Formats: sequence, C-alpha cells, structure tokens
Amino acid sequence: PQVNEEISVKHLPPTEPDPHVVRVGWSLDSCSTQLGEEPFSYGYGGTGKKSTNCKFENYGETFAENDVIACLVDFECGEEVEMSFMKNGKWLGVAYRVRKELLGGRALFPHVLVKNCAIEFNFGQREDTYFSVPPGFTFIQHLPVAERVRGTLGPKSKAECEILMMVGLPAAGKTTWAVKHAAANPSKKYNILGTNAIMDKMRVMGLRRQRNYAGRWDVLIQQATQCLNRLIQIAARKKRNYILDQV
Repeated sequence: PQVNEEISVKHLPPTEPDPHVVRVGWSLDSCSTQLGEEPFSYGYGGTGKKSTNCKFENYGETFAENDVIACLVDFECGEEVEMSFMKNGKWLGVAYRVRKELLGGRALFPHVLVKNCAIEFNFGQREDTYFSVPPGFTFIQHLPVAERVRGTLGPKSKAECEILMMVGLPAAGKTTWAVKHAAANPSKKYNILGTNAIMDKMRVMGLRRQRNYAGRWDVLIQQATQCLNRLIQIAARKKRNYILDQV
C-alpha cells in the first residue's frame, strides 16, 4: 500500500536563540527516539534537511509554524520502498529509496522529533484533510487492521515496570553496560535516565553539543541536570522500564 499522514506545526514560546525543531518521518520499532540519527530512521526537518544515520543532506524546503507536512511511503515500487514528503500540498520529491530486502519485512512506523513545538497529527481521523492526498495513497488509519503491524507494547501496570539503578564510581563502565543491556533487550524499551544520555541527545545536525561548549562545560552540565530532574518527575508517572544511570 501507499501510506500517508499529515502533521501540522505550531511553535511554543522560545527559550533560546534557535528554539524550534521539528523532524518528521519513519523508523523501525527498534529505533531510538532520535529520528534520522541511526540506520533505518528516516527524517525530514524544518531546516530543509533530510537525515538518516546522522547523515544530513539538503532536501525540499524549510518549514515552520502553520505549515503542514505530509509523510508518504510507497511500497509499490518494485524491490524498493520510496519515502517522500509534501509541504502544504506541494510534493518535494523522493527523499529515500530503501531496498525491501534490507528492511527484512520489518514495519516502518510514523516518527516525529520535536523541541518547543506543539504538533497535530492526522492519521485519517479528521473528516477533512489539510491538503488533498495524492492519488493512490491511503491514510494509516484507513488501512485494514490485518495490514498493520503492532508496535512494542509497554508494561500494563506499574507492578510490571522494571527499574535498574547503576552503582559504581565515575568511569567504571556503568553507561557502557546500560547501553549494551538496553540493546540486548529491545522488547523492554528501556529509557536510560542520566546526564550522559541527555547530552548525547542534545545534538545539532547530528553533532554532539560538547564540541560547541568549549569553556562552558558547566553550562552544559547544568542544563543536562535540570533536564534529568524533570525527566525523573515525568518517569514516575509513566508505565515504562528505566535504567537510572547517574552517579
């Protein structure tokens, strides 16, 4: 089938000079939340860049507040899957071609990465679309259930949740163990909570911010610590599995 979804972008109040990030696209269920920064994770960002496996290339146009981006996947292209995007009804061309044998029958899931933005999705639940859908494409919600693949189910109750707390001196290998353990148990969908994990996600164009904070390391640590404290508060209310990796 040919699959479509629409995302409407709305900015939230800014807190830094370049505050708004929206990256939309597709990834495997096994991928992390960092869209476009690992294999089989395919994103298109508001900066007019497409990215997969941390490789950023010019694509399409920039987009911002009140723009509507349609994410299209075409599985009817012979041995390849084609991914493309539309901005406000204008097709931007094919962004990715992936051989089906590389996907190995694994499903692609809608994925969005945002910072300081409110977004609205249309998977087909709206009576009207923001813009007309290209011929042959179907909204995900309109696909028969038999043609859909279920994503990983999280714990049903707090009692089923698992929390691992790393204990050890700095540089003892706690983070390395946590990352390997999470990778070895993909069904657990571990969320690693720690300043190292946060700083690894604080990337600009796929590059770690540590390179840009020479002489301001304390600022980066302070921001990461504030984020961690907030994430721990949020984590307490969610039914998920966690690894607490913090000295």
